[in-house]
Amino acid sequence: MNTALITGTSKGIGLELAKQLLSRNYTVIGIARSPCPIEHDNYFHLTADITSEECPQLLKDIFLDQGFSRLDLLINNAGVGATGCSIETIDVNELRSQFELHCVSAFKMVQVLCPYLDNSKIVNITSRLGSTKLNARGDFNGKGFSYAYRIAKAAQNMLSLCLAGDERLSSNLVISIIPGLLRTDSGSRDAKNTAEEGAQGMLDVIFFAPANGIYHAFGHEAEY
Repeated sequence: MNTALITGTSKGIGLELAKQLLSRNYTVIGIARSPCPIEHDNYFHLTADITSEECPQLLKDIFLDQGFSRLDLLINNAGVGATGCSIETIDVNELRSQFELHCVSAFKMVQVLCPYLDNSKIVNITSRLGSTKLNARGDFNGKGFSYAYRIAKAAQNMLSLCLAGDERLSSNLVISIIPGLLRTDSGSRDAKNTAEEGAQGMLDVIFFAPANGIYHAFGHEAEY
């Protein structure tokens, strides 16, 4: 039985990803600050803040306690939106917390779980808002999108590129996925698809992506 670890499984896209992987006979380890509504023999939940200093040790403990010997799929999904759409309204503390959540914590997951990753898949859930190309093109100018969120997701994209180029991880597939416009708590105002539809599209990418890179769950433009 394959094993997956997903961050942010208490609701939204993380919850849907966990449900759909369980239906594919995966063992799923979920992490979130809140409890998860899933009750399944093959689901293990860790209620923890992934930005905390304690989280790496808690992760190690659950792998040792449950006897997991490898991790087939790591999905760094946890994330929240942010405010501050102009230079005058940016909260520096929020900028720090966004970077910590979307980039630093994703890195920590890979670092801690590296001994269990071999011919595995490392997935970072990104956003169109983190694309330096689209931002440079001016796609989001004056449209009320957060500085902090865009900066944090751009940093996460660079993390994906660094991981993909790391010789220690060369046996693994490292991909970033844009989930599209999903109707979740942190979704965009122009969201179109359900979390269930987004999860289906993302898993199609995860299982069939031919190489490291950035992909869109619904086949649209995907740019770092």
